[in-house]
Amino acid sequence: MIFVATANGRKVKPMEAEKDNSAKRYLQQIRLCNSRINAKLEERERLKAIVTKITPTLKQDVVSGGGSQDKLSDAVAKIVDLEAEIDREIDRLVDARTAVTATIDRVEDARLHTVLNMRYVQFKTWEQIACYMGRSYQWVCKLHGTALQAVEKIIKISEENDIS
Repeated sequence: MIFVATANGRKVKPMEAEKDNSAKRYLQQIRLCNSRINAKLEERERLKAIVTKITPTLKQDVVSGGGSQDKLSDAVAKIVDLEAEIDREIDRLVDARTAVTATIDRVEDARLHTVLNMRYVQFKTWEQIACYMGRSYQWVCKLHGTALQAVEKIIKISEENDIS
């Protein structure tokens, strides 16, 4: 039998590894949305810094067949577009956070719930979770594997209910 090592060092069958990954990917939606928002916010700040360095040129209206004459208005338009993208991404973040939190809330074991909430909603490190729970890093990693299995069952039940 071929085994695959998971992030927490456990050896599992390939199908189990896929299940771990699908539950983990589902739970990581919040972090992914958050990262995209932060990247776009940084880009917006970079563009704003560029805009403040652009000196507007005042000249009479000139009709030309060439490209854009106004760098300032182009930069402002890019900022406006980026802000619209940020708003859409925030909407996706709120939806993802609601869905993931609802799934985590369906985990009945309080320890598993704590690990999942701290890791995937609060973005705590394994060390921070272990410290909070008064346990070892290894114990938290093992508990996380169990928590992922619980989430996988919840997702499977939800999918079955959606089908029927």
